[in-house]
Amino acid sequence: RGLEEAPLQYQRSGPPYDFPRYRSTVHEVTQAFAAASREVLAVEAELAGPRGQPLLASHVRSLQQLEQTRLATVALLQLMGAPELSEQENTLEMRQLKMKVIKTMEAISEVLQDLRFDAESVE
Repeated sequence: RGLEEAPLQYQRSGPPYDFPRYRSTVHEVTQAFAAASREVLAVEAELAGPRGQPLLASHVRSLQQLEQTRLATVALLQLMGAPELSEQENTLEMRQLKMKVIKTMEAISEVLQDLRFDAESVE
């Protein structure tokens, strides 16, 4: 949520824009995502190792990679929407990035369904 709100607050703050506040918010969100990522990697390692569930581990790894792609694409979209860049014509590229986010979210949903199905099969 903070990642979504930070660019909007930044855009509303100017000109002159409150970049230090934006940078601080992005840093906090980045730290939260890094902590969550470490937890997901620990779950993946547990599934791949002691639990002996390599298929479930691969689903978790796929989710991690897809989330990384989604976050990077959303961040790029936010940068392109920044007031300093919004005057440039990036509409085609922005549409392509929005489609990439949608397709990534669809892929995440598919992997989650596979994970649920395969996890139920294990039980």
